[in-house]
Amino acid sequence: MKFSQRLPLSLEDNPLARALATRRAEGKPIRDLTLVNPTKAGLPYPHAEIAAALAAGARAVYEPDSLGLFSAREVVAESYNGRGPDKVDPARLCLTASTSEAYGLLFKLLGDAGAEVLAPSPSYPLIEHMAALEGWRTKSYPLRPEAGGWKLDFAAVTAAITPSTRAIVVVHPHNPTGWMVRSADAHFLLETCAERGVALIVDEVFLDYVSTENKKIAQSFAAHETTALTFTLNGLSKSCAMPQLKLGWIHIDGPDKLANEALQRLEFIADAYLSVGTPVQTALPQLLQIGTDVRREIQQRIANNCATLAELNWPTGFSVLPYSAGWSALVRRPMALDEEALVLNVLDRAGVLAHPGYFFDFEVGGPGYHVVSLLAEPKEFRAGVEALCEWLPKLV
Repeated sequence: MKFSQRLPLSLEDNPLARALATRRAEGKPIRDLTLVNPTKAGLPYPHAEIAAALAAGARAVYEPDSLGLFSAREVVAESYNGRGPDKVDPARLCLTASTSEAYGLLFKLLGDAGAEVLAPSPSYPLIEHMAALEGWRTKSYPLRPEAGGWKLDFAAVTAAITPSTRAIVVVHPHNPTGWMVRSADAHFLLETCAERGVALIVDEVFLDYVSTENKKIAQSFAAHETTALTFTLNGLSKSCAMPQLKLGWIHIDGPDKLANEALQRLEFIADAYLSVGTPVQTALPQLLQIGTDVRREIQQRIANNCATLAELNWPTGFSVLPYSAGWSALVRRPMALDEEALVLNVLDRAGVLAHPGYFFDFEVGGPGYHVVSLLAEPKEFRAGVEALCEWLPKLV
């Protein structure tokens, strides 16, 4: 039996996953600094309020709309209009079951098998998998480290574009570096996409989690006029910390004729799936309100855990990069020749699980990185990063 070549050749667990499973089976303690599920982060989570909000929708009559219920799209539009000077038109929104599904719909819309998408590196390993499932290829463009943060390499982006390129993805703010699209970056990306006939896809799932210093540049692409065909993605998963409810959205913008044609074709694709449930759409006003309280708790936890990182005395050659945005922090260390062996040793000796840099495709040959989640419960987080601070210098 032959299976699709869109899937990885091997789906076996890697050595780190096997070591983790063994440690759990043996009942050994694990300081988990990889937590990305807010429903398991020990937050005062409003389960009863969410259930009550969904209850009324569970009794609603099913009246499918390809782009999502217009009443729900109006609610999403209003959530944008409270943040920026320009109006977001609910007619330019498409509801999806998740941001991941949004990528799949957009790849179906923008190209055929063999098309290319440009995606940032380092980055969370999602885009390449979603592209492969649609028969697309992924080419990376680098985010370069600089003093106090990261920057977009304009020349590298330009050089990566080929006749097969159909879209450029930016993650704003970026996971895990916290890089954010500044005005010069936005101008370059929009002008480049417009000139080359390439779409811009802007993933904004972490836009509600930024440092105080970066709040001025935490502006959504959906709230401003664009010169290129632009798709802005967000959803409940991160903004309201409700990944279990499966609701995301795409905002379509650009020159009117092009944007309207894209919207019409996207509606045709979405009509084949009708994947968003009615209860979550009808409950959206209450869910967004509930989400503000959960988000406030997460923002406070991020601040507390960042303070813990700042208190540690890291040895020479080790440092924590300044927090910019998102749910992650980066611990920088001297390069390790065998990073997989290093993370296995950290798990074995210190009982600490932290994402290794290779998981995010950090550049080989430069300094090494561990990515630690700022969602972890504060006592667990402190114990985990203190163990990292103690053990990493012994193992590098």
